[in-house]
Amino acid sequence: MQRQPIPPTLGPGTRFRFTRGDWLTIAVAALTLVPFSLVRFSGLAQGHPLLISLVLGMAIIAAAFFLSWATEGLETVVPQSVALALLALIEVAPEYAFEVLLAYRGQTELAAASMTGANRLLLGLGWPLIMVVAFLSARRKGQRFTEIQLDARNAPELLFLLLASLYAFVLVVKRSFSLFDSAILIAIYVAYILTAFRQSKRRPAPAGVLTETDRRSNSAASREPPEDTDEGDEGADIGVAARLKHLPPATRTPVIILFLLAGAYVLLFGAEPFIDAVLQVARQMGVSQFILIQWVAPFLSEFPESLTAFIWAGMIVFAGKGLSNLISSKLNQWTLLIAAIPLAYSVGRGHIASLPLTAQSVDEVFLTAAQSLFGLSLLLTFRFTLRGALLLAGLFLMQFFIPVEGVHVALGWLYLALTAGFLLLNRRKLHLAELFRAGRARG
Repeated sequence: MQRQPIPPTLGPGTRFRFTRGDWLTIAVAALTLVPFSLVRFSGLAQGHPLLISLVLGMAIIAAAFFLSWATEGLETVVPQSVALALLALIEVAPEYAFEVLLAYRGQTELAAASMTGANRLLLGLGWPLIMVVAFLSARRKGQRFTEIQLDARNAPELLFLLLASLYAFVLVVKRSFSLFDSAILIAIYVAYILTAFRQSKRRPAPAGVLTETDRRSNSAASREPPEDTDEGDEGADIGVAARLKHLPPATRTPVIILFLLAGAYVLLFGAEPFIDAVLQVARQMGVSQFILIQWVAPFLSEFPESLTAFIWAGMIVFAGKGLSNLISSKLNQWTLLIAAIPLAYSVGRGHIASLPLTAQSVDEVFLTAAQSLFGLSLLLTFRFTLRGALLLAGLFLMQFFIPVEGVHVALGWLYLALTAGFLLLNRRKLHLAELFRAGRARG
């Protein structure tokens, strides 16, 4: 198969600059800062929490885009080992802002709600949508695509996601988050970063995306992945991020700084009033504050990153890159995001303190941990199938359509039962050896 071409604006000897479409995208994002600043500092919408939440919410989405573009550009500015850590932190900065703020203010139940919502939304809808988008894009082109193939390059994410998911059950038993838990989860993520960096230096065979042919027909051909070269990676770059990475250094660095400052400005001055406005809207409408915080804030903060992954999925050949991106995000949220909560809570209290979990929060963490194990089990064959994606999405949506007390606990046990069943039925297809090798690579 012919290699995915690099956009003409990124070819050798080309004068690198933003296109008209890029400027329009940047302008739309920047324009959200105007009503944001007016609402935030002039009191213009005081007494109208719904308007405040809408204006600030749009600015937070724009901030997430600014940060996403900046993180792409950072890959060309700092060493790769540093970039791995910075990219992981900055990309989810909006979600961290919400968690840290709620924990700092002692709103522990809402902090747990936002954390569990972010994790379940990413895995329960984000992962499946990658597969569904790729499937539909292939069908429009007359192709058959029913699975995404992973390989040993994904082993570090899967290994450390497994460790973090297992440790989450410790939190369920303890019914609290402590600084000790933060240390363990941070250690898991640091070990992942070191392992991924060592693996990248060895540069094993590329992770690919294979079009699943109709197995009952020998006439259909599969789509091969792009080669693992810089050129192949650049083929996956899109929009503003693509051009930013290839601007001259004298232009690129100031633009990255401006994007980072714009994102930081919104999060610094907008996170708290946005949360307060959402809580006021919930009170006025008689809606559960827990539910709104659990799903609204994570959706806004994760939309830009997920959108990029979905665009990759629509290109079919880069669907694996999109899925890998969301797997890494899940690991980040399931380690560093949780770890940040006890830290912020202790700072807010003025002394070292454990963050207690209510009965509802314990159930939410249990369900989230069980979902993580099931989603992980679907990937241990190094194949993410359309059937698995639909099952994952269906189970996620089920919680909204069965308004029965205790449904979350029941769903959690169902996830665990399905995990055990899937692993048993596919025990000969599991790539556990690659996970063990990834673990030994830390040394």
